[in-house]
Amino acid sequence: MPLGLEVWDDKIFITVPRWKNGVVSNLNYFSKDDKSKSPKLTPYPNWQTNDIHMPGSIVSIFRVRTDACGRLWGVDTGIDNILGNTTVVQSVRIFVIDLKTDEVLRIYTLKDSDQTPNSFFADLAVDTDANNCENTHVYISDLGGYGLVVYSWAKNDSWRLTHNFFYFDPMNGNYNVSGYNFQWTDGVFGLSLSSPQTDEYRTLYFHAMSGITEFSVSTEVLQDDTLNKSKDYYAYKIEGSKGPNTQGPSSVIDPETGIDYFTQVNRNGIACWDTSLKLNPERFVLAADDNTTLVFPNDLSIDKVQKKLYVLSDNLPQFLFSRYDLKKRNFFVTSADLKKLTPLCKKQN
Repeated sequence: MPLGLEVWDDKIFITVPRWKNGVVSNLNYFSKDDKSKSPKLTPYPNWQTNDIHMPGSIVSIFRVRTDACGRLWGVDTGIDNILGNTTVVQSVRIFVIDLKTDEVLRIYTLKDSDQTPNSFFADLAVDTDANNCENTHVYISDLGGYGLVVYSWAKNDSWRLTHNFFYFDPMNGNYNVSGYNFQWTDGVFGLSLSSPQTDEYRTLYFHAMSGITEFSVSTEVLQDDTLNKSKDYYAYKIEGSKGPNTQGPSSVIDPETGIDYFTQVNRNGIACWDTSLKLNPERFVLAADDNTTLVFPNDLSIDKVQKKLYVLSDNLPQFLFSRYDLKKRNFFVTSADLKKLTPLCKKQN
């Protein structure tokens, strides 16, 4: 089952986590120019790096993100057969790959102090200075351990942050998708970064998977490895409520407009919010929905060159609680022009 999506240059990256036995390659891509209805996935950067039997190989990355310096980032959970006879093959590691040479630049193993017994890392946001690639920080959400891990490329070091806003909302852990009713307790998940502010830091917007409130914090707070700034409870802000049934994992900001796009799993759609305005349910706009091609939208990516939003949907509940109908298409990658979405998302009520 595909889960992660990222678009870079002529490649569309797709991750296939090792939920069950039989996944031969976790990190893959297909060409954006591939016109076939069902493109074949090519292992990235190669077969060997995805061979679970090879030392140091990729095991199970959920999401990947690219940065302004031509690097691909992913957090490998290191777990095989997640839904079956769960096996820890490797420690949790950050993989960084050079997109121009297809070479692995760095593998960093998270420290014990970065994790809890319940930790599970599925999403990340990469904060890069295009004029100084050494000045790169990665923010990783721990949906199971309710925390954030920050990694510094320059320091080659990591640290863990905690806050009440990282927990799930017990009033919003109920889901109804594809005829399946289930309950999840996933905490902080979706991360989206603003453009640099006047102080040269960005704003990190974040939310729990099982929650309908959006929060934010300055990256100045996150980048303080002494943890002194993150101890200030009020450094973290409440942006507002998105309204009932607005839970979803991923989000991404269009840097040109400041519009934040969100996956909406209970509504089979994509919503958006103009971050220049105070968030409330009236300003959280359902921009698109489809009961076939957007069933459980799982990940988002923005093509900054062609100015398009890409969405991967995979009907995850059917995979978890039943089985796919192999006679039907179960996975979809959908794209939309940002210039068409922007007017919908700028709507003010």
